[in-house]
Amino acid sequence: MTAGTLRQTWLAEGRAAVPSDAVDAGLWDELAAEAERLEPYAVVRHNQRPGLLPMRDGSITSPQRCKVHPGGAALRTLAQSKALAQVAAEATGTARMTAIRFGFKFYSPGDYMHVHRDDGKCEITFSAGLTPGLGAMGWLPRLRWLTTEEVAARLANTPYPDGGELFPVQYKALTGFEGSRIPHWRAPLDSVSREVLVTICFTDLSV
Repeated sequence: MTAGTLRQTWLAEGRAAVPSDAVDAGLWDELAAEAERLEPYAVVRHNQRPGLLPMRDGSITSPQRCKVHPGGAALRTLAQSKALAQVAAEATGTARMTAIRFGFKFYSPGDYMHVHRDDGKCEITFSAGLTPGLGAMGWLPRLRWLTTEEVAARLANTPYPDGGELFPVQYKALTGFEGSRIPHWRAPLDSVSREVLVTICFTDLSV
């Protein structure tokens, strides 16, 4: 995908596909091994406060349950990849993108993530499955330009809104999306085994 196409897709849809050759195949194997090694040390994230809570940075928090770990050397290598930073910059049209937050998320059967908006500093969030059974994420790109208060008012009682679109989470292939503006969620995992998600958030540090 060319830089122009990346930018056009981002402006129109709020997403950006990462070219397959941007991440070495061997690094995906290292990431999978690292996630398995670190899983026993992952921390349970279980926010049970009902409804949506608008934050001053533009994010919206909501109930979720999974385990998280900030990762190790392999994940830092991916987050510091020049190729990934270039995709982030070309899609968002910013001068210099830097990864400021990344980690592994471990979903066990029944784990979930209610509709929310990411941290306001996350200008683009990349995600990929490290296991093949992680289902698509739900999202509402048509609400992208609403204010935080408008989104919270519309969706406060709907943890998994009707009328949303599916955002496929690719297996060992990254896709970026504007998670700080587009409400998104993950319905309870309908699986007999746990699944692993890797996420990386970029922001512009040139200003």
